[in-house]
Amino acid sequence: MSGLDITGFTAEKLLDIQTRIKGKLELFNPGFDFRPESPDGQLIDIMSFELWQAWQQLNMVYNSYDPSIATGAALRNLGQISGISYGTAQRSYATIELQGTDGVLVPANSLVSDADGNEYFVAFDTLLPSNARVISKLAGPLPIPAGSIINIDSAVNGWTGVTQTTDGIIGTEPMSDQQFRNFRQSTVMRNYVGTVDTMRGRLIEAGVGQVSVYANNTMGTINTVPAQTVSVVVDDINGVDDETIATIIFETNAVGCPTYSYAGAGATAVTIQDSQGFDQVVNFTKSSAVPIEIDITVLFLDEESAGALESIQTALMDYVNSLQSGADVIYTHLYQYITPYGQAQVNVLNLQKLGDVAGSVNIGIGTEEFASLVLDNLNITVI
Repeated sequence: MSGLDITGFTAEKLLDIQTRIKGKLELFNPGFDFRPESPDGQLIDIMSFELWQAWQQLNMVYNSYDPSIATGAALRNLGQISGISYGTAQRSYATIELQGTDGVLVPANSLVSDADGNEYFVAFDTLLPSNARVISKLAGPLPIPAGSIINIDSAVNGWTGVTQTTDGIIGTEPMSDQQFRNFRQSTVMRNYVGTVDTMRGRLIEAGVGQVSVYANNTMGTINTVPAQTVSVVVDDINGVDDETIATIIFETNAVGCPTYSYAGAGATAVTIQDSQGFDQVVNFTKSSAVPIEIDITVLFLDEESAGALESIQTALMDYVNSLQSGADVIYTHLYQYITPYGQAQVNVLNLQKLGDVAGSVNIGIGTEEFASLVLDNLNITVI
């Protein structure tokens, strides 16, 4: 039986829809001409296909609530319901020594490289001579054994050398759907009590769509965040006012732990009163949107590809617009949101920040930014 019952949901098949409609017409008015070339036959086939598509969408909606079946955006949304974020690829990083003239500033994002040409950027401004963290431009598990990083690629007067005496930390591959299912299953029943998770959960409860919370528990500055400081970046505020955000941050923050905002237009400072009536300044960052443009050429290999184009548009926009602040748009991740629909064959796939040169590359997003994709910037050509 089609529909929803105690055993689950079963979508009605196209042939069963056609047979049912023809049977009812024959019952009320025997003698209908149901041949495919007849007007009635053509009308029945068209309407049956439209109804079949609706059944398929209902089936997808039903499956989107089952983490063992849901994929892509539906699976990630299930994770968000329980506060579990999808794991994207992590970059490898290493600590190196920078040599040169005392007091010379090596700016953040200055480049160094290894003998194979792999590039790494300096994570934050560093005064010579000093140690610095460098992060791979390539996402994923890139080994960085001691002595690998030997070249200076950014010209800085007074910066003369680099030395890597310890092995770097190897990055990770992005989670597959099954890995995310396992991760979600193992953590969904755990009660969070830590500052970072509690703060993020409370802000999402208040209606903020996306939240990134970072607590620098070290004794040094990391990515411009001072020691023993909490940094909160919000986007998709959805009408939640600054005072509400600041109050939640203050109430869930550890006693005596300062808050930090990244420099720029999104830096926000709100003064609120604590329970004793004293003024408290809470800092956080409103993330700014980075418009993304995607150009695709596809060939549908499935004869029944109706609705495939619209499904691809929806899936890609859901993926990009659900990325957290600071999360890069990973080129290879896009394929999984294209190929399931109409058995799409991808002939061309290029992306770029709006106005940049298109290419088959990842789009880097800053810590205080988030990727944004609108339909006008999603160009799909069907051949």
